[in-house]
Amino acid sequence: MVFYRRKASVVHENFGDETVIVNLDTGCYFSIDGAADAIWALAIGGLSHTEILSRGDTAFIGDHNRVRIETEEFLTKLVEEELLEPTDDAPAGVQPPPDEGSKIWVSPTLQKYTDMEEMLQLDPIHEVDEMGWPQAKKAGA
Repeated sequence: MVFYRRKASVVHENFGDETVIVNLDTGCYFSIDGAADAIWALAIGGLSHTEILSRGDTAFIGDHNRVRIETEEFLTKLVEEELLEPTDDAPAGVQPPPDEGSKIWVSPTLQKYTDMEEMLQLDPIHEVDEMGWPQAKKAGA
């Protein structure tokens, strides 16, 4: 059985109707929309791949075949962007979100932003100037 684990270098925050995910290794950040919030919560909530697909069948109103296909595609993108990693072990100590009833299916989207890569990859503890501001490594250093 396949489960998903949020990579240790990935942080996320929910701002009401939007979730922002940051990969600190790559410096890329992402905004997710539509059913993506629910899929992300189920994946990091410890549900197996099969359980995520089953929950989609009951949690959303829409073409169930489309829901499954788009959920599969979205999970694949999350793994490709190194936000989640598949594992054979169920994550310990996580609780799946409660089933909130049926919502109308809105295709999940993953918007990738790279404009802050350099800043997010800085090591503010070791790479600072004399005033304490983070500085990028010099080329060849």
